[in-house]
Amino acid sequence: MIKKERSIPLKLQKVEALARRLPVSHPKRALIEQELYNRRSGYRGEQSINYYLTFLPEKEYYILHSLRLPNHVGTFFQIDTMLISPYFITIIEVKNHGGTIRFDAKFNQLIQTHSNGNMKAYEDPISQVMRQHSQLKIWLQNNKFTGIPIHPLVVISNPSTIIETTGNSNHFKQIIHRTYLTFKMKELEKLYKVERFTKKEMTRLAKKLIKQHVPEKYNILHHFNIRPEEILTGVHCPKCSFLPMTRCYGKWICPSCKYSSKKAYEDSIMDYTLLLRTTITNKQLCDFLEVTSRTVATKLLRSMNLPHSGNTKGRVYYLEMQ
Repeated sequence: MIKKERSIPLKLQKVEALARRLPVSHPKRALIEQELYNRRSGYRGEQSINYYLTFLPEKEYYILHSLRLPNHVGTFFQIDTMLISPYFITIIEVKNHGGTIRFDAKFNQLIQTHSNGNMKAYEDPISQVMRQHSQLKIWLQNNKFTGIPIHPLVVISNPSTIIETTGNSNHFKQIIHRTYLTFKMKELEKLYKVERFTKKEMTRLAKKLIKQHVPEKYNILHHFNIRPEEILTGVHCPKCSFLPMTRCYGKWICPSCKYSSKKAYEDSIMDYTLLLRTTITNKQLCDFLEVTSRTVATKLLRSMNLPHSGNTKGRVYYLEMQ
């Protein structure tokens, strides 16, 4: 049973918004496009295991995706997917690397070799998931859940990836292709036979995890050292991302693909929220959407039923992240 759905990562949403609104000639364009490619690839990898999770007995497993929990040192740790059974907990770190990947136990790194021979080194995902294991164990103890086996897994989501290992390490047993995930869970069911949870306790743990989940705050402009005035304004086309659309008789029309919509502006206000701030005034909306009429801007804001404060002239509207 899925207790926490997988959501589009906030960082991915922000990079997508930035890629839409960065000029083609911007010096950091290539960097942003590579970041977008990497994050989309990672998210596709996480999504790709959903199918295999459907084969797990729904009544025996609670599934929680995209958790970010406080740890004992005042920071946070993240878990791609957590499976809670009556007998054990599994935490899954998903990687979507293609080509050939080699897990180097001596230097604790992952080396990827592409078909063209290019090589790139990454942080060792085994070390990564073991840190998550350690932090989750302490989190469970601090929240009065003790004696629960935690089994970490690294799941390679690309079925054509060739996996190699160097050095001697028992941790290599924790690396599997996504197609083996269901069978791996059957192995763990045979390994862990002592019941640790009642259904009530499983529910209590799931609720506690969801309650303590803290979405990440991420200022993407600060991260890439991009000034707000470098961001392109206007209503972008929801179909082809062309900027700016033209407003005519109450609708926005895309000069490129001819798509038209009365509500195209809503996606652009979400871009504003992702890139700039979570509050907006009438003037800020006029500037960002390139709307010349303050009356039209007020009408648009009111149509979205946003919470607000202040009087009519100085009213501030509060935008919500989706």
